[in-house]
Amino acid sequence: MAKEKLSFKNGSKFCYSVKENNLKDFYDRIIELSTISEQDNYVVELRLDYLINKKIDVEEIIDCINKAKKVLSDRFDIERQYIATVRNFTNGGNCYIDDKTYFEIIEKLYSKPCVDAIDIDFDFYEKKATNVKKLFSGKKSLIITYTCRDKVLTNEEYDDIFKTLIKTPAYIVKIITKAFSFDDTEKLMETARKYDEILKDSKKVAVIISTGKIGIISRVWHEYTNTMLVYLETGDFDMIPYGDINEAIYNKYRKMLSTLDGFNNKDLLSAIADK
Repeated sequence: MAKEKLSFKNGSKFCYSVKENNLKDFYDRIIELSTISEQDNYVVELRLDYLINKKIDVEEIIDCINKAKKVLSDRFDIERQYIATVRNFTNGGNCYIDDKTYFEIIEKLYSKPCVDAIDIDFDFYEKKATNVKKLFSGKKSLIITYTCRDKVLTNEEYDDIFKTLIKTPAYIVKIITKAFSFDDTEKLMETARKYDEILKDSKKVAVIISTGKIGIISRVWHEYTNTMLVYLETGDFDMIPYGDINEAIYNKYRKMLSTLDGFNNKDLLSAIADK
C-alpha cells in the first residue's frame, strides 16, 4: 500500500478544487484557495484535466504548481497538501487522453514533489493495474475513483465495488454515483458504513459522493459514513454540476441534520433533498 501522505487523524477534511483552464488563473486560484485559512482542516484538489484539455503540457503545470507553493511558503509560511486529479470525460472529467498518455502524466506527477496524492479513474487502473502498483510504492498517496452516473446500482453492485477497490493499492477509495432517488443515496451510505471496519483494517479510508440534489445528504452527513474528504465549492451558486456544494449550503443542511440519528426520519431527509 502507498505510504500515507494525507493525514486524517483529526477526522474529515474539506477539499476545495482548482478548476481553471489556463496557467495564470490556475496559479492565482491555488494561492487563493490555499490561503483561505492557516488551519490544517482542508486540502486543495488540482484538477489537471481542465488544463490538459487545453493541450497544456504537464511539465508546465508542474512548474506552475511549484511556483505557487514557493510563494505560499515564502510569503505566507503555509504548507498546504495537494491532490492532483486527472479525470477523463467518460468519468465526469474535462479531458480525453489515451491510456499511454494518462500513465505518462501520473508517472511524471509521481516523480515530482509538487503534490501529495494523485487521483485516477478506476477504469484506467483496471487496464494498467500492474504499472500503477509498481509506481505507487511509497512516495505518494493514491486515490482511485469509481464513477457511475448512468444507472441505478444494486446493493450487490455496491458490495462488489467496495470489495474491488479495497484490493487495490489505493489509500483512498472514492465512489461517485448519481442519486436517481433517495434510496440510491441510502444504499451508498449504508454500504460505506458496512465496510468501514474492513477499510480501517486495510489501512484505507473512503470518500463517497452521491451527486445531484438528492445526493447532497451524503455530502453534509460525512460522519455517518466516515467519509474523509468533503468536496466543497467556493462559488456563489447553491448547486453546481456533479453535486458539488458551497459552504453556505453545507452549513445550512448540517444544521437541519443535527437532530438525526441514522435513517430514522426519511420525511426530513427527503425535505432536505428537495430544497
